[in-house]
Amino acid sequence: MRQLRSYAGRTEPEAALQASLFSRVRAASATAVAFDTLRFVRTLRGKAKMSSEQAEGLADAIAEAIQNDLATKTDIAAVRTDIEALRLSTKSEIEALQLANKADLAETKAEIVTWMLGAIGFRALVIVGGSVALARGLH
Repeated sequence: MRQLRSYAGRTEPEAALQASLFSRVRAASATAVAFDTLRFVRTLRGKAKMSSEQAEGLADAIAEAIQNDLATKTDIAAVRTDIEALRLSTKSEIEALQLANKADLAETKAEIVTWMLGAIGFRALVIVGGSVALARGLH
């Protein structure tokens, strides 16, 4: 049986495992919550009696799941930027629709005024015509 050297209280395979897992966590920690994979692997090996390969595989899978499902500050900032762009776009579209509605309303008012003046003019002609006809009929 091979004799294991101790590295700061750890055996050689544990130190190699820690270095491997630490590099993965360090690469991922720039954008995610820290997940102590070494402690997780040790717990699985000690309490669940899993092999190192199984424990490492499970730790990797969980770390990856955590990594992929969490929103980072950059993700949140990107969503906020998208929301702000949509808000500004929607605001400009609403303003354009309001201007179009005002123009349509002004056009409709002008048409109503034209029809009303036409109707009043027609009524005046009918009244004048009726009065002239009555005046001729009475003479």
